Amino acid sequence: MSSDESSLEFDMFEDMRRTLTRILTEDGRDPIEAERISFYVMQGLREVPKLMQALGRAKKPAPETLDLLRDVLDNASSLGRARSMLLGLDDQVLH
Repeated sequence: MSSDESSLEFDMFEDMRRTLTRILTEDGRDPIEAERISFYVMQGLREVPKLMQALGRAKKPAPETLDLLRDVLDNASSLGRARSMLLGLDDQVLH
């Protein structure tokens, strides 16, 4: 949890992570793999709502908006990791 993230926001993302883990496990994923995928997805999405709010209220570009965009793009690689795991690409690279 970052210093500017509220406890309520943290709880919301944690609930979503647990839900996604459960869905992936029920779909046949290994529980550890499901946890990892869910973690990567939530890490990749965490800053997106903040960026959307900033863009929705911004009349002109603000430094905070660009900082949020950088955060979203920095975390985008986590979504790529989740995608690779879901598609089984991690296994292909290891073998």
